[in-house]
Amino acid sequence: MIQHTDLSKPVYEALKQMIETGQLKPGEKLKQESLAAKLGVSRTPLLKALQMLEHELIVESKPRRGMYVKEVSLQEMVEVYECREALESMAVRLIIQRAEDHELKNLSDIFAVFTPGSIDKKAYEEADERFHNMIISLAKNPVLTRMSALGNIHKRVYLYGLLRPPEETLQEHLNIAAALSKRDVELADKEIRNHLVKSRQTLIEQIHE
Repeated sequence: MIQHTDLSKPVYEALKQMIETGQLKPGEKLKQESLAAKLGVSRTPLLKALQMLEHELIVESKPRRGMYVKEVSLQEMVEVYECREALESMAVRLIIQRAEDHELKNLSDIFAVFTPGSIDKKAYEEADERFHNMIISLAKNPVLTRMSALGNIHKRVYLYGLLRPPEETLQEHLNIAAALSKRDVELADKEIRNHLVKSRQTLIEQIHE
């Protein structure tokens, strides 16, 4: 049972985790009575939490039907990648100005452990998420971090899964890390954009199919 002075915030966090871990699945109706009972709260903080999640595009309200976990369409994923390209391009420029050498090494080390031809997909997916989250955090810009978190851009991407196989993207990640280690701003920007544009193009091709 959740106990907190302002219950809406911990209810929001609990629901968000349930969605991110798949306990509540895309397209699933959110039954407010059962959720309130499960979390041990009244309908008021639950409704406020659902409104917060709706603002972040995690849940959606359907007229006369109720609240549902939002399903992300291919077109929305394309739009997410457009946002990622803008945010991560700015992030790599700030990283080169602000990151310490040991922080750049930590970023490089994430993918240094993988060998083409024998890559565990689950481990690679976790590394991919960690790598891109670190790119945002190493920019050391709270507003940029907030912009990324506001629309749950990264979480929405990883709930969808890998768009391209590890064998195709491993070298791209290594190229990004190498450019950042050299503090080559133009090359780093080129590599991050190339990486994200290719993934976005994969989505566009799926839409056309």
